[in-house]
Amino acid sequence: MATNGLDGANGEERGIFLLARKVGNGLERVIEVPVFILSVLMTGIVLLGVFFRYVVRAPLGWSEELSRYLMIWMALLSVALCIWRHEHVGVTMAIKKFPRLIAKALIFVSNGMVMYFLFVLTKYGFRMAEGGKAQLSTALDTSMEWWLMAVPASTLICMIMLACKMILDIRRKNLDEILMSEDIVETVKREEGLDFGDVPLKEAKPR
Repeated sequence: MATNGLDGANGEERGIFLLARKVGNGLERVIEVPVFILSVLMTGIVLLGVFFRYVVRAPLGWSEELSRYLMIWMALLSVALCIWRHEHVGVTMAIKKFPRLIAKALIFVSNGMVMYFLFVLTKYGFRMAEGGKAQLSTALDTSMEWWLMAVPASTLICMIMLACKMILDIRRKNLDEILMSEDIVETVKREEGLDFGDVPLKEAKPR
């Protein structure tokens, strides 16, 4: 499984930086499993619902609702993975125009605002889930608390992931390593350095 491509090996890190990397990588490995399972279950239930609706001609009343709730859990948990792997969509052209220290300061301010937003979602998400105890889902006839818990549970994990990322960002000197994932950074370095590895260059056709 891929882990976050951040600068510095574990042997070079000490204290809070090493702890932040271990927590982030550990959470990444833990979250990957339910995200994968949820995606497989959601796909299987959708296909099963289609089969029963159009082939058997006996629609399943619960398949659409269950697949929808599974998708919500899967998508929200994936947000945390994207935070740790730097895979959220962002426009970095403007930030790179600033001097490095100013750019890092702006990035920290931006991440601080995201952290506050996640805190608000977590706080009111737990209240929303608590209020869902008395509600039952339409088709599954289960308490809405478990499905609504997807919001605060995922945002709480996102806060931990973002905190770990912000700690590690302190040591990073290259803005690309702060703004982009390892795969993208390596691709940019390879293309800008014209290092095409084993990919053969096409020969120009003689005129």
